[in-house]
Amino acid sequence: MKGSVRLVLAVLVMSGYPLAHATVIFSASSTSPAGIQSTVDAFRTSLGTLNPNVIGSFGSGRREINWDGVPDALSAPNNLPANFFNVNSPRGVIFSTPGTGFQVSANAASGTAV
Repeated sequence: MKGSVRLVLAVLVMSGYPLAHATVIFSASSTSPAGIQSTVDAFRTSLGTLNPNVIGSFGSGRREINWDGVPDALSAPNNLPANFFNVNSPRGVIFSTPGTGFQVSANAASGTAV
């Protein structure tokens, strides 16, 4: 068994098989959203095509969470249900916390102080 493991390791080392991918960093700063949009678009492109926000698995692509789409009734001071982005607005994510809950900031139109 030890001989087989050594052989596999030797073949991997000799073949130049990449054991890790190069790190790609996306970085931008601006005083406006428009100033970073090209970097955001490049990041999205690297993740793949936007998959529809429906329940199910996809072999590739990405999903996006639209925090502004959280209803006022589920924004601060109320807790966001852990499975909101898996059931109500399917994105395939369930949140958890060792604390007492997960909140999304309210917006000015909700009447709750932001």
